[in-house]
Amino acid sequence: MAIDPVTLAVLKGRLEQIADEMDATLFRAAFNPTISEAHDACHGLYHAETGATLIQGKSGLPIFVGVMAFGVKAVIDKFPDAAAGDIFIFNDPYLGGTHLSDLRLVQPVFDGGERICWLASVGHWHDVGGAVPGQL
Repeated sequence: MAIDPVTLAVLKGRLEQIADEMDATLFRAAFNPTISEAHDACHGLYHAETGATLIQGKSGLPIFVGVMAFGVKAVIDKFPDAAAGDIFIFNDPYLGGTHLSDLRLVQPVFDGGERICWLASVGHWHDVGGAVPGQL
């Protein structure tokens, strides 16, 4: 499919805006200051079949840019028949993670019954369990 440069630029801008709005929404709504103030989070859109990065927000931490696609791919591999409304949350550092405190949310997006992409978010959450509150 051929696409002209102007249409490509418009689509690129729109996809970037979606990811940036995902960033802004979480940063405004977060009660966790590590996310709301330090922006220790990241969001993006990923390829429907491979999980490859399509677009990521520009306000999150750069370290997540390199590893988020691995987390999306892990979900695709474990749940190839994911349905509309499914949301996967995990913090396994061996599945596209960095450490246990970075929680990922991955969700498929469908249009007309066809999966068109994945949305994914990651954010650093302090209290993920332990003997005392706040323990990592």
